[in-house]
Amino acid sequence: MRPAMTTPAIRPFFRRRLRRTASALLCWLGLPLLSAQAGLPLTAILDGVESRLKAGFTYREWTADSVTFLTHLDKNGRPEKTTRVTKNVRIVDGARTEEILKAVETEDGREADITADYAEEQRAREEKERKLREEEIRKGAARGRRRSGSLDLDKILPFAAGKRAGYDFVLRPAGAAPYIVLEARAKDPSDKAWNGVYTIDPARFDILRAEVRPAKNPRFVKELWAEADIERLADGRLFIRRTKLKIDGGFLIKHVRMIVEDVYTNPRIL
Repeated sequence: MRPAMTTPAIRPFFRRRLRRTASALLCWLGLPLLSAQAGLPLTAILDGVESRLKAGFTYREWTADSVTFLTHLDKNGRPEKTTRVTKNVRIVDGARTEEILKAVETEDGREADITADYAEEQRAREEKERKLREEEIRKGAARGRRRSGSLDLDKILPFAAGKRAGYDFVLRPAGAAPYIVLEARAKDPSDKAWNGVYTIDPARFDILRAEVRPAKNPRFVKELWAEADIERLADGRLFIRRTKLKIDGGFLIKHVRMIVEDVYTNPRIL
């Protein structure tokens, strides 16, 4: 989830595709479906989560230390090469920049320091992203609307009242756990909507964990999913502590098979 659920390690071709397909990581009939875990009507759960996200979800203005683990897979899904990147991440108005501190690549049991090359590639990626954002902002202004060019979580999450008519919500059994496990499925299985499973704290309506995937894979994408662990900071705001994404897709020589995991520490809210 970058700021939602993307990562700069994925080639720009796929980041642009993810951004386009993420325009939405229930046709609510008004029936009082009850949660066995929380004893709450489904509408109350959805309203509570929506309010919590509006009031306390921090994902557009922050900085943190980060370690990224990239695992390149072969066509059978086996690891071929791994890269461990230590960095400082900064998000301003949804736009991400990274200061690369160390990058180590491991292949066939041998390690190589690729910090300089990785940092240069990251600078090139950020410059390309900057130009794309500026172009999208210009196009948005020409149409009389503002566009940030970023992948916003509210385009993936289905909890806003205006989006619920497009989803079916089902409460999953959670056993003895004091949580709500809620599944959201898009009624129109297109690559512009995301299905998800969300673990929710019924006391505060915090989303503790999110697992999302497109309702329909985009063209040339065989597999795509993302998950995130979310925690409540000392000031009460929510922060995405860990993300993990898998993509298997491409066309001809532009095929990517990769798992990317980001772990964030020491978050500072801007």
